[in-house]
Amino acid sequence: MKRLCTLLVAVALLFGCKKENEQKEVSACALQIKEFFKEELKCTEQHSMEINLYAGMYKGMLVYFTMTMCPNCNTVPPSFGYTCANKKIDFDDFTKVSDIQQVYNSCTKRFTEWGVDPNHEE
Repeated sequence: MKRLCTLLVAVALLFGCKKENEQKEVSACALQIKEFFKEELKCTEQHSMEINLYAGMYKGMLVYFTMTMCPNCNTVPPSFGYTCANKKIDFDDFTKVSDIQQVYNSCTKRFTEWGVDPNHEE
């Protein structure tokens, strides 16, 4: 009985540590930009119609923008984004935006690695 209790405590600690490690700190910039775009971030159906927050590099600047993910829709790419300083950046050509990564998913309501990586802040 004593061994069983010890085993249960060890298992509980292992699972508790795993959950703690899954919690990541979100960058202040990602939180600020997510709040700025909160009215636009929507999920109608996951993998079908989502408007998520993304970031990418444009002319040497890290810019954040929303993008509609809808496989069955004919959507246009974003025409502008914002820096962490809330400066609006118009995209002359969206194909020049590089290193595009999802920052926040509106369906899962979770930040991705890009949103928590402090090396990607401006």
